[in-house]
Order: sequence, then C-alpha cells, then structure tokens
Amino acid sequence: MKKALVILAVLALLGCLAACGAPKPEALLAGKWNASLASFEFNALEFIPSQDDSRKGSVNLGMIGNLVSGSYEVVPAEGKDAQNQVKITYKLLMLSTTRSYYFAVEGDTLTLREKDSDVTFTFTRDTDAVGTTA
Repeated sequence: MKKALVILAVLALLGCLAACGAPKPEALLAGKWNASLASFEFNALEFIPSQDDSRKGSVNLGMIGNLVSGSYEVVPAEGKDAQNQVKITYKLLMLSTTRSYYFAVEGDTLTLREKDSDVTFTFTRDTDAVGTTA
C-alpha cells in the first residue's frame, strides 16, 4: 500500500511539473517590442492577446512612420523539429496582407524570421510598457 501511495505521489508531482513547465508561446509574445535597429518593415510591435483565445489577438505595428493595426494568430510548434509561428494580418494602403513568421523569445529578445525567406527581425522587450509579461 505504501508503495502504491509513493508511486501516485511521484506521478502527481510529475504532472504538476509538466503543467507548470515552460510558458506557452502565445504568452511569450504578449507585450510591446522595439526593433534594435529600425527595420525596413517593422520598428515596433505590440501583441495584445484576446480575452477569448490567447493564441489570437490584435497587433499594433510601427511601420514607415505610421502605426498600423491588425491581428495575429500563434501557431504552436508540433513535432520534433517544428518551430512556433505567428501569422500577422494588417492593412496598409487599402491592401490586406498576411505574413507568417517563425519566432523565438529568449529573455527580452524576440526574433522573427519570415516563413518563406531568410529575412529576420530582432526586437527587444519594451520594459517601460505597463502590463508587459515575460
């Protein structure tokens, strides 16, 4: 009986550790980000999760001197070599555009790599922004 209780306790502990593991990819994106160097596409990003679905939300993009609003959706990695993706949709000059990026967050650095090219953007978390989460 003691052995069964020990096994159950170990399994419960492993379950808690798995549930409390690494943050979900969508949680890592939330907040404001600034480009280390002004990029030709984005110089700032703000990901605002939806109340209904944390994988989706609105996004504000600093582009070409303008603030452009749009939406985003996180596609979590699946499989051994898969990478997290974010799809960003925005309208600029009456043209709706959807771009997909692989992303990685390490500390306060966000790296976006365009899915269909080798174009990479690097951002730093805006620590002055109220309500940002790491």
